Amino acid sequence: MSRWLNKSLVAMAVVVSLLAATQAPVYSATLDAPAGLSAAAGDTQVVLTWTEASGSPAVSDYLVQYSSDGGVNWSQFTHNASTDATQTVTGLVNNTTYRFRVYTVNSDGVSLPTAAIIATPKVTHTANDPAVFSACPTAAAPAGSTVAIAAAGFSDITSTKVDCIKYYGITKGTTATTYSPLDLVTRWQMALFLTRMATVSGITLGDGSDQGFTDISGKSAEIQTAVNQIKQLEITTGTTATTYDPDSVVTREQMALFIHRLLKKATVGPGGNTEYVSGSSGAKEIKSVDTDHNFTDLTGITLAESITAISSLWNLGVAVGTVGTLYEPQKSMNRSMMATFMANALDHTNARPAGFVLQASSYRTTATTVTFSVTDRTADFSAVVGTPVDTFYFVYSTDTTIARFGSAGYCADTYATSSANLVCKVEATDPVTDSSGNLSFTHVPGSIVETDFYAWTAPVGTIYDNDVYADSLSKVTVVTTA
Repeated sequence: MSRWLNKSLVAMAVVVSLLAATQAPVYSATLDAPAGLSAAAGDTQVVLTWTEASGSPAVSDYLVQYSSDGGVNWSQFTHNASTDATQTVTGLVNNTTYRFRVYTVNSDGVSLPTAAIIATPKVTHTANDPAVFSACPTAAAPAGSTVAIAAAGFSDITSTKVDCIKYYGITKGTTATTYSPLDLVTRWQMALFLTRMATVSGITLGDGSDQGFTDISGKSAEIQTAVNQIKQLEITTGTTATTYDPDSVVTREQMALFIHRLLKKATVGPGGNTEYVSGSSGAKEIKSVDTDHNFTDLTGITLAESITAISSLWNLGVAVGTVGTLYEPQKSMNRSMMATFMANALDHTNARPAGFVLQASSYRTTATTVTFSVTDRTADFSAVVGTPVDTFYFVYSTDTTIARFGSAGYCADTYATSSANLVCKVEATDPVTDSSGNLSFTHVPGSIVETDFYAWTAPVGTIYDNDVYADSLSKVTVVTTA
């Protein structure tokens, strides 16, 4: 071993020893400290990154220290020597605030430390009970799939969430061509939105008779009826026993309460999540009982129901935060965010597009079981019961002689799914839509293939002819990546 290398190793040992034992290292005037230190907190760990430092002799390592007592005492994170400008500090305690600093090391010694930065490791939760299918499948379905939700046509926003609530008549826009997404939602407007949403969610509205609010008499008959109806449904309790406060703006806390209460009255749809109303048996309602969430600003909420509502809606994939880990419960609700909450909530209900619609639980997956939903609705979104459903599929091939349909329009290289009998023929033994207008089946696609799935209906005994039934057919494409 060379004398120079021996000298370098001794210097490194001295540096490590000094840092670990005395925390008073020998600083090298020729060595820059790392720059741009940043931290990303995770579950019991923090990932530190920085800009590579320069020095002569060359940089041989970076040393990382952390403190859990405000910088009074520092510990060194043990790791293999590395010149990578990143380090994952593990073994930390969640919800404890740490300070971090980094030194540059070479054979002459160590640099001055970086300024300390603060990070708090924590568990990052994911929603436990999101809806499997969509009330407005345009966003989920890949190109080439049959979809039913048209763009709302507003000139001031492009949003599938706004498209969704416009499609179901929940919003009419502020004009025929504008939605005004950043306008705030008043409580009288919210009453109208909620009653319209309730109707398409399978909720029977009350008669709208006077519920004792003394401050809504100046509003239109439509608004008064809507306010009274949401009181009858117990979606609102009013701001007092005798006031609704119609002109005040809806807060994000109030929005969570409104949607949470409405969903518990709604009819669940395909892939929606339900839990027992209470205990472990009996009736169920749309909600999540999981209490996990990532919001850090709910501690100031005094109403326990609000915490439950926000947690439930977040786990259902309905509620979203504002920035980072903030929910901002007292912030005013704007029309854009209102559309997001309502469209997400509709996914759990039995609201589905008019006509015959096929959806998949996943459009890009491994070769595992995929669940499919077939729904049949009238023009006013009422369930169509007893519709016979034939389903078949086609696997893409590089062989140009393989085709879905022959020249006469009849099925060629297609196959019946597990729920069908004869391929491309509606039979008396085919499954039918249930009392809610829904039907489901499962299929395991092949490995690393692209597969088109089809659903259609016609009188029993009809054979599929693509020249005749293509417009009434519903199709989705599933791609497997393994």
